[in-house]
Amino acid sequence: MKTMCSLLFLLLGTISVYAQCVFSGTVSDRERIPLPGAQVMLLKADSLFAVTLTDDEGKFQIKNIPAGLYGLQIAALGYTPMEEKERKIEGRQAFDFVLEREMNVNLEVVEVTANQNDRVERTAAGKRFFLSEEAKRKGDPFLALQEIPSIISNNAQKTITMADGSTPLILINGIAVNSGVNPIDPEDIESVEVMDVVSARYLRNGVKHILNIQLKEKRAPYRYFEAMTRHDLPVRSMGAVYFEVGNAKYSLYGRGSGSGTYSDDALLGGWQQGTNYFKQSTSNSEGRKRDYLGELLFKWMVSKQDYLAFHIYTHNDYEKAETNGQGVLQNIGEAEQNFRYFADNLDKSNLLTGTLYHKHDFNPQQKLETTLAFNKNWNVNDGERNEEYADWRYRNIYKFDNQRLSGTLNIDYSWEMTSSNSLNVGSETRYLDDKIDQTSSGYPVFKHREWSEYLYGAYSGKIKKFYYLLSAGVEGIWLKAGDESADYVKPRAAVSGTYAINDNHSWQFDYTLTNSAPAIGQLNPYNTSTDSLVVTRGNPDLLPLQMHDLSSSYTFNWKGLYISPFAQYTIYTDNIEPYGYSENEIYISTYRNNGRYKTLSAGGNVSYRLGKWGRLWICFP
Repeated sequence: MKTMCSLLFLLLGTISVYAQCVFSGTVSDRERIPLPGAQVMLLKADSLFAVTLTDDEGKFQIKNIPAGLYGLQIAALGYTPMEEKERKIEGRQAFDFVLEREMNVNLEVVEVTANQNDRVERTAAGKRFFLSEEAKRKGDPFLALQEIPSIISNNAQKTITMADGSTPLILINGIAVNSGVNPIDPEDIESVEVMDVVSARYLRNGVKHILNIQLKEKRAPYRYFEAMTRHDLPVRSMGAVYFEVGNAKYSLYGRGSGSGTYSDDALLGGWQQGTNYFKQSTSNSEGRKRDYLGELLFKWMVSKQDYLAFHIYTHNDYEKAETNGQGVLQNIGEAEQNFRYFADNLDKSNLLTGTLYHKHDFNPQQKLETTLAFNKNWNVNDGERNEEYADWRYRNIYKFDNQRLSGTLNIDYSWEMTSSNSLNVGSETRYLDDKIDQTSSGYPVFKHREWSEYLYGAYSGKIKKFYYLLSAGVEGIWLKAGDESADYVKPRAAVSGTYAINDNHSWQFDYTLTNSAPAIGQLNPYNTSTDSLVVTRGNPDLLPLQMHDLSSSYTFNWKGLYISPFAQYTIYTDNIEPYGYSENEIYISTYRNNGRYKTLSAGGNVSYRLGKWGRLWICFP
């Protein structure tokens, strides 16, 4: 019996030893300089469980910790303390923690730490902002982001736009394949960077601004659910459901929405005039619409070095319109002819996209991102247009069956050499296949195929108080539009400089060079008009639009006040514009390249933070 008790005691002791964990790591500042003497505390049920100090190399270690959830606090003299309510500790774990410098104001013998929200860090491409504790407690990320100047966050519409009205590309922790703003808990937001200058990596896709939301690392399991609905008169309705569940290793985000318009009536009027006729009509249109959207995003932290995400998105759109009216046609030298007009149109579209994203971290400073995307579109447009005169009738029955298939492969490498110096290089390969089948006209299928290869690179750095970004890319485009073939080699570039005069004043200048290929509708040479007096067709000989943009801005921030005037000068080359002319009494509507033209604009915005009341905006052109 004594021997069995001894064995039982030994077994229990062994289990107790193996249940103990080791929590270790390093504490440094943003320049990767170790912070000796930093205090690291673990709390259990709001009570102090363990405490230690970092050594001369910023390292710490706490042994013999039972596995479980702990509160974590790290503090160092002259730095903003870090606090986590829940951190899961198990096994032997080592982490790197980075503390931000405090912003202190000395008033004789009183030291006051500035509001976190008053901090504005200058970067090579824009500015980095920080939310106040009051904003983080609001629960709604769109309400919290209203504190950030230079963006307009609409919590009712769940949208974010820039002061100029454009929509920014939203990155989460620098990743474009993400679940958006909706699921974000404002408590998890570490910083928000607004980039007014984008590198060559994003110029190809027409991105003008980037909003990068940096989040704390999620460790405990979490869930998010939101449902919304809206109903308007005339009878319109919409509803949406958002959800996300996950933990530090896996998560699944989903979105589903639908909307419908049961009766959308409109009174229409218009006129046409040619060299020998004048035509005028009024009509009443009744429309019905519905669309459905579904989205899933699966995220998997395969290991500490590898992150994988799979995104699938589908959208179905249906629209039907019926139009009835009357009008008058007056030919020169002839009597007026009255006519009745009616039309029927049905438009159905389907979209399916899939994206596979992988990120590999060679180390905390170097990463490789690979994105493979696929897209398939279908569109059917079916209808007829009738005009009935006293002695003749015009009737046009039309049907389009259009398809698009595209694929993209992006490989991107980035290296953060220091906290202010980084290198980014990559390539993007894209294939596009369009088929416009006007089945009712007898035209051959218009085929548009495009293959392009884009190589780019960017370097950002800092010289004392001057931050700079140098970025360039070159794109080769090989396309065939119908019977026409064309090859282009087009450059893109972005140069930006920001001089941080002090914590409240900065000056920025930037230059971008972009090129935009013509849209498929601008290249299609076949008539898509249903009007007997109008021909609408594209121009397969169009050249890409090139744009040079030079701008300069000054920024002043002090507490809740933010003032930013700017001036902008733009040169457009080979601008694509609508172009029309008459041919055999028929008006031809098409497109052409129209040389170059220049624009000069100036404006700015003033905003002031009103605490819990949000932010007051004043914009001037």
